Amino acid sequence: MQQDNQKKIRRLTSEYMEKQVQMEEQRLRRQKGLVRRLSVFAVVFLIILGAGGSVLYQQHVSIQKQQETNESLEEELVVREKEASQLEQEIKWLNDPEYIAELARRDYFLTQDGEILFQLPRQSTDDN
Repeated sequence: MQQDNQKKIRRLTSEYMEKQVQMEEQRLRRQKGLVRRLSVFAVVFLIILGAGGSVLYQQHVSIQKQQETNESLEEELVVREKEASQLEQEIKWLNDPEYIAELARRDYFLTQDGEILFQLPRQSTDDN
């Protein structure tokens, strides 16, 4: 019996109903378009964000390497400056005639006129 009633029910089509259906379809199309556009923008944004993050990471690694190199070069510079100051001091000493005379006496056993050279045995650290 109910089937007979359902067959008898007929859908009314009116201009208003057609317009409402069209508006609903248009709204759904717009919503799908919006979702698609937002998805494309999100993908593009993520690609740009990933590329930017990659560049930042590479720069960070590069800066760290440069800082390590800079620190090692600064340490080497300090060592070289110490060596340079020691060499400058030695140059000053070598320009001093008294120092040269002292070196000649000590290393080459040279004497001045009238000096007598006494060689003392060197004391050994061994107590035999």
